[in-house]
Amino acid sequence: MILKKLPIYISDFKKMIQDNYLYIDKTEYIYRLFKDSTQYYFLSRPRRFGKSLLVSTLKELFSGNKELFKDLWIYNSDYNWQEYPVIHLDLSQVPHLNSQELRKNLNNELNIIATNYNINLKYNDTPESSLKELIENLAKINKVVILIDEYDKPIVDHIKNIEEAEKQREILKSFYSVIKAQDANLRAVFLTGVSKFARTSVFSGLNNLNDITLDPKAAQLLGYTQDELIDNFMPYIDNLAIQENISSDNLIDKLKKWYNGYRFSELETKVYNPFSVLYALDKQKINNYWIASGNPEFLIVLLKQKYYEIKDIENAEFSYNSLEAFDISNINIIALLFQTGYLTIVDYDKEYNSFKVNFPNFEIKQSFTNYLLTALSTYDLNTTATKMLNLKRAIDQNDLIKFFDILENIFAHIPYTLTTKDLKERDYHTLIQFILSVLSINAQSETITNNGRIDLVLETKNNIYIFEFKVNQSAEIALQQIKDKKYYQKFLDKNKKIVLVGLNFNNMDNNLEFISNVDIYTGS
Repeated sequence: MILKKLPIYISDFKKMIQDNYLYIDKTEYIYRLFKDSTQYYFLSRPRRFGKSLLVSTLKELFSGNKELFKDLWIYNSDYNWQEYPVIHLDLSQVPHLNSQELRKNLNNELNIIATNYNINLKYNDTPESSLKELIENLAKINKVVILIDEYDKPIVDHIKNIEEAEKQREILKSFYSVIKAQDANLRAVFLTGVSKFARTSVFSGLNNLNDITLDPKAAQLLGYTQDELIDNFMPYIDNLAIQENISSDNLIDKLKKWYNGYRFSELETKVYNPFSVLYALDKQKINNYWIASGNPEFLIVLLKQKYYEIKDIENAEFSYNSLEAFDISNINIIALLFQTGYLTIVDYDKEYNSFKVNFPNFEIKQSFTNYLLTALSTYDLNTTATKMLNLKRAIDQNDLIKFFDILENIFAHIPYTLTTKDLKERDYHTLIQFILSVLSINAQSETITNNGRIDLVLETKNNIYIFEFKVNQSAEIALQQIKDKKYYQKFLDKNKKIVLVGLNFNNMDNNLEFISNVDIYTGS
């Protein structure tokens, strides 16, 4: 059996079809969006989620290239295969080092499109005038389709320089405002990107733009559903299962843990991150591919500016409209993490029209942990990843000395200015619990017993570790509390070695001191 090629980094629909790459058929969802008259859509999705492929698919659809869709759902539908002139812009490919360059290159892109349609633009002093003239000329052929990919790239790339980001935002705001006045000349408008800025910030002049980011009809438009994974990738899954020496069903469960979990509406439907799935099946190895797919420098910068408590990130709740308030001068970290794919919807409250968010899967939680520790410490991202690997190896080998040495080193690299100002006792044990949770370790924080709450319980194959945390006291006091309150009694029936661990974080000096005291429960 000859398998179709996996489309890694292939975002050109025409190339994908003609060169026999595996295409997951999303044309039924596309049909439902565009079957009626003029439609204006905006869709936000994380990076590497197939946005560019979707835009490319729309370009071929509206260009009337029916034969490319021969084996797809839409081919035999009642879709009207008219040919429309298409204005397709990918702003990630438009140089924008500064606002002047953005203006110049937007104009250049529009002139190239005009030339392709044998049009000579006369009033091309600004991107706005060029776009207006181009639409009006193309409308003489047929109604016009506007497709804009990475609409927010010039803004996001300057997120560390608010002044420049605002300059580029104003250019785009004026540019997009042209579209509204051209309603009579347009068949469809589709804009997509990672970020969802406030409507008044970018789209104030485009008030008929239908935002489908959280709309149920777009919930499965990008990403792979469970059925799509099984229907299209089983030969690759079977091969990987053989390599992993597990059943195909167990392999699917593993893929689900690592890459599934994204939810984009009130519907409970979840989808896989397509980029990571494709990479895992192509490399025939389950691994973290999210980190390698891009450098979220802006996220690390924001995390450095302020320590956000993990408990406020996990299971955070926001209203449906709260994402509308996101702007470059007032960045909501929860909204940003949602838009960039680090958080996803896990619950919906219909009565209050609100969502709860959390990390979608293991890959993302692991990636975020590395970014968070990099932001908090003086490590670079590669050093952080190595520390996490060594920490996992130490606990797997029951090497407590090495385990604590690594943890101590991690906390020693958190600057004094941060530790004295923002971090409290609960933050330390929450941070450790968070670190351990992404090492595939069975860790539970604040476990309830008859005598109180245990700060942290860690269970491995042979051992149970009971942790008590103190700040600016002593590890001995922490250890004695475990003994006095007999926290170990809850676990006596597990027939495992019970290790009692007292930890103290001393942030009174210029460096954070991490001290542990360990004892083994012997039954006395």
